[in-house]
Formats: sequence, structure tokens, C-alpha cells
Amino acid sequence: DIVACCVKSISIIQKNKRKEKSMELQLALDRIEKKRAIDIVESLKDLIDIVEIGTPFSIMQPIEIINDFKKISPCLRVLADYKIMDGGYALAEIAYKAGADIVTVSAQTWDETILQTIQAARDYGKQVLVDMMGIKEEDIAERGKQIDNMHPDYICTHRAVSVNRETSSEKTLKILRETIRQTKIAVAGGIDLETLPKVLTYQPDLVIIGSAITNATEPRKVTKQIYEIMGKKK
Repeated sequence: DIVACCVKSISIIQKNKRKEKSMELQLALDRIEKKRAIDIVESLKDLIDIVEIGTPFSIMQPIEIINDFKKISPCLRVLADYKIMDGGYALAEIAYKAGADIVTVSAQTWDETILQTIQAARDYGKQVLVDMMGIKEEDIAERGKQIDNMHPDYICTHRAVSVNRETSSEKTLKILRETIRQTKIAVAGGIDLETLPKVLTYQPDLVIIGSAITNATEPRKVTKQIYEIMGKKK
């Protein structure tokens, strides 16, 4: 299994280097107890690409929780959703040393902080996702171009849980798809079986789904449906 996972990981890296598109699925762990989180990830390890240590889960658990998920499968990447606002290099370094493969930094912070976070990722052979949460819709294109030129790994349009539930990430996703030229595009916030097909219209590189899976009575069944809608094959 480990050899197969290593081969898969090398293949993913090679594809990324060639800029080939491969839609990924990320499971966000937000409002969830540790035991259920581990049980769900264990049951979905063959269906998800990335597991996110989200909020408030990351606040409730010690940083060692990252390695708890790394142990489940050597193929599984772990994202630490810290939305860094200051101390870019130092905070990213802490997460990477703890085992995180990806760290998030806020698009609202100083450019220097974002660049520091990206530098930490490059030094440790890891990745960075820049979260656009809080950027006004009319500023998405301009800020997206600025961040794209910094060369992170992902730029994410993200609908916050505290905003109007009638809003969606589809419009901002469309803007990013028309604007971003180099960086992979991620989408998060309120995505479920009903909204997923609309989201996929704009071909995101990474789809992030949380409560639609973690709150489901049968998480694996729902994830397999998501998997099929995304056109992934097992």
C-alpha cells in the first residue's frame, strides 16, 4: 500500500509540474468531535485527496492532530486552515513541521505576509492556499491577479458560514476562472449534492466540502455520490 501511495504521490507531483488539471476533493473538518472526525476520514481515505483541519476543529485540538490524520494513509494530504494574517513564515513553518502539507493564508493580509508563507512552503517542499474570504466581489478580480502573480499553489473563493445562506461562491468562482492564469482555483462554502453541479460548471481544481459529508447519516454514501458527480473514477 505504501509503495502504491508513493507512486501515486509522485504521479501527482509530476502532473502538477506539467500544469495538468486534475480535480481534487477536500474534506473540511469544522464543527465535529475528534473521534467522529477520525472515523469519517478512515472510512473515506480512498475517496478524498485532502483532509482539512478547519475551524473551530483546529482551535479545539492540539497541533498534533495533524499527524493523527497523516497516519491514516500516506497518500492523504493534510491542510491546516490557519488563515494566517501575520507572521507568515513562522506560523507556516510550525504547521509544516507538525506534518501539514498545505497551509492557508488570508488574501486580506499584507502581500509580504503572503509571500513569506509561500517562501516557507517552498523551503519545506509544501503548498499554500490563499483564502479570498472577506474580499469584496468587486475586488475579487484585481486581488486575484495580484495573488496569482505571487505564485501560490491554490487561490480559494470561500463563502463564510456567517454570511447570508442565500449567497454562493459561484459568481466569485466564475470571476476567478476568468482571471487566474497560473494558480489552481479552489472553492468552498455551502457546497452539497444540490449545489455541486452548478459549481462544477466553472471547473474548479479543488472542491472543498464539509458539513454535507460530516453531518450525513452515511458519509461514505454521500461522498461516493459527490465523487461520481465530479467525474472521478475508482
